[in-house]
Amino acid sequence: MKQWINRITWALLFYFIFLIVTLPAYLLVSRIPLDKSIELGNVTGTVWSGSVDAIRIDQTIIKDVSWTVDFTQLIAAKIAVDLEFGNPRKILEPQGKAQLQYGLNGPSVRDLRVKLPADLIVQQVDMPFKAEASGLVEANIAEARLGQPVCHTLDGQVNWKLAAVTYMDTNYTYGDVKASLSCDENGALVSKITGNPELLTLDIDAKLTTYQNYSIEGFISPGSNASKQMRSALSFLGNTDNQGRYYIKFTQ
Repeated sequence: MKQWINRITWALLFYFIFLIVTLPAYLLVSRIPLDKSIELGNVTGTVWSGSVDAIRIDQTIIKDVSWTVDFTQLIAAKIAVDLEFGNPRKILEPQGKAQLQYGLNGPSVRDLRVKLPADLIVQQVDMPFKAEASGLVEANIAEARLGQPVCHTLDGQVNWKLAAVTYMDTNYTYGDVKASLSCDENGALVSKITGNPELLTLDIDAKLTTYQNYSIEGFISPGSNASKQMRSALSFLGNTDNQGRYYIKFTQ
């Protein structure tokens, strides 16, 4: 009798594990409350390895989203999911990958690689004037973890390649603009922004001390091959120093 009870118990256990492993992703996703600005496409696969053909966030569409649970991270007491989206051949659409982790120290992101057109970012910003951006923005983040007041760990860089902005029918070309990202000892996000010495020279330090307070301070100067339009636009920043640089400072 005990043997039959053991067999039935093990059979039920394996059946329960089978149900969990093969649980369709759409059953779980359909029960997640989403903001009205988010719309999901067709969901396929399981909870552990699945995909969504498209996700709409406001006016931005992210295609070919897939995920796979990385069970090897359980050894380190972490839940990890490998996430990918987009098609590397379609540079005008968002694309990237990352590993999302959750452990004893809370959520974190590792090996984030994202590429998207600059104009997609500008479309999300509420600006008092109409402007169009061009170029490709690439974010490469080795590790990021939230903390107080802003971050605990951050190591990465954002590159705006072939940066350019069109405003009032005038095109301003900046070349490549780079920003390093890190956290200081007080938990603030800090960034060092540099530009292209031939088009637009930047030497700017930015800091996000809280989600309501920031500071941007540094120097801007036209590059050796800067256009007349660029030099004219920069002149509105005031007078230059003895090195031909304009000093800027914004705080909140």
